[in-house]
Amino acid sequence: MTHPTQPSSDSGQEERRQLVKYTFYRVDSAWRALPQEERERGKRQLQAVVDEFTEPLSLRTYSTVGLRADTDFLLWALSWELEPIQQFAAQVNRTAMAPYLTTPHAYLAMTRKSPYNVAGRTEQPQGHQAQLHPPKTPFPYLIIYPFVKTHDWYQLPHAERQRMMSGHFQIGNKFPHVRINTTYSFGLDDQDHVVAFETTDLAEFLECVMEMREAEVRKYTERDTPIFTCVQKPLREVLDSLG
Repeated sequence: MTHPTQPSSDSGQEERRQLVKYTFYRVDSAWRALPQEERERGKRQLQAVVDEFTEPLSLRTYSTVGLRADTDFLLWALSWELEPIQQFAAQVNRTAMAPYLTTPHAYLAMTRKSPYNVAGRTEQPQGHQAQLHPPKTPFPYLIIYPFVKTHDWYQLPHAERQRMMSGHFQIGNKFPHVRINTTYSFGLDDQDHVVAFETTDLAEFLECVMEMREAEVRKYTERDTPIFTCVQKPLREVLDSLG
């Protein structure tokens, strides 16, 4: 995932936030019945669009083939502006693959600093920052889900929420091979957050989630599905896996 140059901001101002878009695609089975040369043309066109937008967007590609019944691949995009996200989608719609692509799920969110501190310290929890900084070498697995808290959660005093979130962060810190990216969707999309876990170890991630299920804050979760397990691959490998 490349990182376009951050727009300049005045000294002392809050760090500029990024827009984050998770777009899941499914390929119609009719595409697999096309002659090979037609399928190759669609793949080349889609690859060209992704290559074209590596400057205005930061893009990573993932496969969900064989892991979900309703999706085949994911495009994860970061942008400083909303318009490049739309322009990218419009260009995808102009490719030869577009008539055979549907978008069963798509989530829009934004980065921001967390309102909660870790154990009373001032630094931000991992993944709760004004910018996302994915590692140069991608983690092999990405697990994504939309997240909605109950109305009662937002009515609690901040100190009470801080107490429970501190315990939540402490659980997460016990699992070094799991990296969380929490983004905010309030007013932008249907969910409160989109949570994306990067990991090198699916077993460790499973243990992390099981322990988090026992945390006190869990009772204030209204919804945290659907859940998508994705495998990071170059786009060409993703497309070749489609048929």
